[in-house]
Amino acid sequence: MAGRLLFVVTGASGGFGSAILRQINALYGEQAVIIACSRNKSKLDEIVSGFTAQVKHISVEFGDRQGIKERCQAIFDLCAGDSFGSVYLYNNHGLGSDVSKLAEDFDESTEIEDYFFLNLTSFQVLTAVFLKNFPGIPHICVNISSLCAVKEFPSMSLYCTGKAARLMLYKCLAAENSEVKVLNYSPGPMLTPMTEEFHTETMACEATREKFREFREKNCWVDTDESAKKMLNIVKEDQFTSGEQIDFYDC
Repeated sequence: MAGRLLFVVTGASGGFGSAILRQINALYGEQAVIIACSRNKSKLDEIVSGFTAQVKHISVEFGDRQGIKERCQAIFDLCAGDSFGSVYLYNNHGLGSDVSKLAEDFDESTEIEDYFFLNLTSFQVLTAVFLKNFPGIPHICVNISSLCAVKEFPSMSLYCTGKAARLMLYKCLAAENSEVKVLNYSPGPMLTPMTEEFHTETMACEATREKFREFREKNCWVDTDESAKKMLNIVKEDQFTSGEQIDFYDC
């Protein structure tokens, strides 16, 4: 692909987000302009130290309802007027749900609404705003998905529901707009701050807790950089059907 490439990465200083940044830099170097959305500027600075790619930072509160559309637009305003060969959105932000509760325990609407605003509503708004920017050039949208989008895990009801909804949103986007390339990528089980919580005594379902504990004891975690590299190569080589979900273990 000729020309510079723009990569927008949310959740950029987290476990998998930081791996995405490193692998973009390794694969594209000076050809890449990265907008890294992260609330932890000092951690981000450590991650991108020595990068040849140009990195622009912005702190975005995706969980705040008021002004979410304007905050999303501010991300792309960082490169307003710039010319790119293609633009990529790696939609990685979000939080795990309260694993101390089963589905029957979520009876406070505010808790549920707050969770889905951060993990679903802001995800959709960001995607829609992204597609309205940089007209006339290829747009590639990547949802960082999960096995939880297609398989139930007791104690993770809100998380599974949010991931399933994100998956279907991007499947619909692909069906509605053939000009946009859409990938749902499940990076495999990784040891991140979120999954650290899954094998603690706070998880309500013992069977799910033991599954994650076994992963930890046997060190079955997927390396974050290996998974990010595989994802970026899938996108670069256009090795996917728009809208499909690809798991780390599928290729």
